[in-house]
Amino acid sequence: MKNPSSIDFASLPEVPDGDSRQAEVWIALSHLRSKKGAFLSLVTMLSILGVVTGVAVLNIVLSVMSGFEIDLRDKILGANAHVVVLKYGASIPMSDNAVQKIEAVDGVRAAAPFVYTELMLRSSWGSSGVIVKGVDLVATPKVTSIADDLIEGPAGELTDPEGRKALFQALSAPFEAPKYRPNEGPLPGIFIGTELRDALQVAVGDRVQLINPLGGGSGIMGIPTPTVRNLRIGGVFYSGMYEYDTKWTYIRNDVAQDFMKMGDNFTGIEVAAVDVNDVEILAEKIHEALEYPYYAKHWKDLNRALFEALRLEKLVMGTILSMIVNVAGLLIVTTLIMLVITKRREIAILKAMGASSSAIMRIFIIEGTVIGVVGTTIGTILGYLGCFILERIEFPLETDVYYLSSLPVVVDPMNFVVIGAGALLVCFLATIYPAKKAAALDAVEGLRYE
Repeated sequence: MKNPSSIDFASLPEVPDGDSRQAEVWIALSHLRSKKGAFLSLVTMLSILGVVTGVAVLNIVLSVMSGFEIDLRDKILGANAHVVVLKYGASIPMSDNAVQKIEAVDGVRAAAPFVYTELMLRSSWGSSGVIVKGVDLVATPKVTSIADDLIEGPAGELTDPEGRKALFQALSAPFEAPKYRPNEGPLPGIFIGTELRDALQVAVGDRVQLINPLGGGSGIMGIPTPTVRNLRIGGVFYSGMYEYDTKWTYIRNDVAQDFMKMGDNFTGIEVAAVDVNDVEILAEKIHEALEYPYYAKHWKDLNRALFEALRLEKLVMGTILSMIVNVAGLLIVTTLIMLVITKRREIAILKAMGASSSAIMRIFIIEGTVIGVVGTTIGTILGYLGCFILERIEFPLETDVYYLSSLPVVVDPMNFVVIGAGALLVCFLATIYPAKKAAALDAVEGLRYE
C-alpha cells in the first residue's frame, strides 16, 4: 500500500520511552526539506529571506545611526569642552582664581580660560562673519583637540602630532610674512578652518583683517565705528564638522582681550572631565565650589536638542525597520498553517501511532524556530559584512547637510545581540498559533477519507 504521507516512517528514529524529542526534530526537518511541495518550499524560503533582510538591514541602519551619534559627539567634544563655566551678567576676572578652584574639584582633568565673541573676518577676496575664540597655549590643548586638528602651517602640510603641537605653540609669537610678501611685517597669528579658507580665498601666511563693527563706539550722528586688527593666517585646521570649519577661528587670549578691550577678564572657563559621561555630577560640584554668580553647563545640556533628535530618529528608524521582521513572522505563520493543511494525514498517522498533542505542537514550533535561527544567523552575518564594507569604503557625505564628511559606522555587539534575540522571539511567537491548530487536529478526522 502506498504511504499517503510524505514521511518515510521506516527511517523514523527510535523513540525511547518518554522522550520523543529526537523524532520531533527529525520530522520537523523533513517537512522543511521536503521537495514534494514546491510552492510550500518557496514560501519557506521567502520566510527565511524575510528574516534575513529584516535582521541585516536593521543591524546596518542602527550601526550607522550609532555612528552618527558617537562621531558627532566626539567632534563636538573635540572642539568644545565637557563643561563650560560662565558668570551671570559679567566676564570672569583673572583675580577670582576661578581656574585654580575648578582644577581642585574632584573629577576635573584640566581647565582653560577662553575668550569668545562673534566678529567679521575680511580678506582681499571678501568677508565673512566668524566666531573668534581666544585660547591658552598651555591649558587649551589639555581641554580640547584644537591642536590635533591643525593640518597646515607655514612649513606646509602637517602629518605628525609633534608638528601640530609645535604650530599651536607658535601662536605665542607673531608670524613672519612669507617670502613673496617682503614688505609686510610680523603679525599675530590666527587659525581658520578649511571651509573658511576656501570661502575667503586665502592661504597660510596671508594677511586678514579682524573687524569689530561696534568696537569704536558711536561716531558722528551716533553711527557705530568699527575697529580693525591685522592678523596673519598662521595655520588651517580641519575638524570634520562643517559648522566649525566654516565659522570658527582661534587666536591667543591676550590678543582677543586687547582687541575687545576686556583687560584681564575672560568670557568663561572650559573644563575637561575625567569621565565624559559623568558631567552632570561634575557640573554640580563645580557650581558648589564657585557658588553664585558662577554657573556650569555641561555638553549634554548644551547639545541636548541635537542628541535627543538623533536618539528619536534612531528609535523611529529601528521601529519602522523592525516591521520587516514582523512581516517575516507573518510569513512563518502562513508557512506553518499551510504545513498543517497539507500534512493533515501525517499528523493523523502520528497521533494514531501514539504521538501526543504536545509532541505535535513541538514539531511545528521547531519548524518555525529553525526558520528563525537560519534567517537570524545569515542576517546577522550579512549585517556585519555590510557594516564592515561601509566602514572600509568611507561613503562620502555633503558636510554642509550632514555635518560629517563620511558615513560613520559603529558596530555595537549589544545591538546585534538585541536585534538577533528580538528576531528569534518574533519567529517563536509566530509558531504558537499554527502549532496549536496542528495539536488540536483529530486523528479520526484526518484519516476518515484515507
